[in-house]
Amino acid sequence: MTTTATPNGRGRKAPTIFDVAERAGVSHQTVSRVINGDPTVREQFRTKVTDAVAALGYRPRAAARALAGGRSRALGLVSAGDALYGPSSTAIGFERAARTAGYHVLLSTLPDDPKPLDLSEALSTLLAQDVAAVVLVAADNRVLDALASLTLPVTVPVVVANAVQRDALPTDLVVPGSGGATISAVAIDQAAGATLALQHLFDLGHRRIVHIAGPTVSQEAEVRRATYERIMRTRGLTPVVYEGDWTPASGFAAGRAMDAATVDAVFAGNDQMALGVLHAFAEEGLRVPDDIAVIGFDDVPEAAHFTPPLTTVRQDFQAMGERVLASARALLEGGLHDDALLQPELVVRRSA
Repeated sequence: MTTTATPNGRGRKAPTIFDVAERAGVSHQTVSRVINGDPTVREQFRTKVTDAVAALGYRPRAAARALAGGRSRALGLVSAGDALYGPSSTAIGFERAARTAGYHVLLSTLPDDPKPLDLSEALSTLLAQDVAAVVLVAADNRVLDALASLTLPVTVPVVVANAVQRDALPTDLVVPGSGGATISAVAIDQAAGATLALQHLFDLGHRRIVHIAGPTVSQEAEVRRATYERIMRTRGLTPVVYEGDWTPASGFAAGRAMDAATVDAVFAGNDQMALGVLHAFAEEGLRVPDDIAVIGFDDVPEAAHFTPPLTTVRQDFQAMGERVLASARALLEGGLHDDALLQPELVVRRSA
């Protein structure tokens, strides 16, 4: 008999599907059909069951629901485990979209260290819990390297989020014993975002534009930097790059190292580094945007409240999460997958 703890220390029986059926005045088969979303159940019975579920606090076991529906409603999520805004927002957006669609997400994180990554343990943990598909948040090039060298049999579809360099993905995940798993990628167009930022600065008359790049292990940083360098050279201008690591401290250091007489605009690889630049310029007595314009990337919630409010490139991570889920379902159900890159947008504020 299953019991649950109560505040006074006593145990009480957890409500079962039969308790719900008795309270609703229907069969337990009807309760099961309502829980699993059967559209043929009459509305009057559906209402009785949902009311009984709410009144009793009944929570159907995920495993039982999977057996009833013939397919697991669990999705695995592998994340690097860091607190960077982009990857964490992607993971949150996906989890919310999955929950809305009736799935639950199981999380497995990768170690946050400079060593080569091994996906085997994280994937083994999720596969042992009978996930229907796996989502891999791959903001780090090492994740793609680990995926390409994976020897663990993978028996479910894999969707790689934030994989902006799609040619680095294996064409499939058919490894010995895999049963033919498939792979797809979802990403936001980083080159388009960098182009938006630079075009805005050009339109304002800026030409001496420097870039603060993110870490070399980041796919997104690599694309933003390459786009900056290409566009500057195309216009006959000399690219100047400062190395950063996504943190405000690295942006601050870059800002302090700049010669204000040779710079009229800064394209920071993310908003946190832009914040550090604004701090450095304030200490140097430089006015933004009168002396030097600053533009960021991501549109973190705090960007609108920087001093001055930050012009930046917005990435829609909720839309990203919804696209990731749609891709996973397409692989599971044999539907069409929209593989077009999601488009970012420019958010103009006072810093540029």
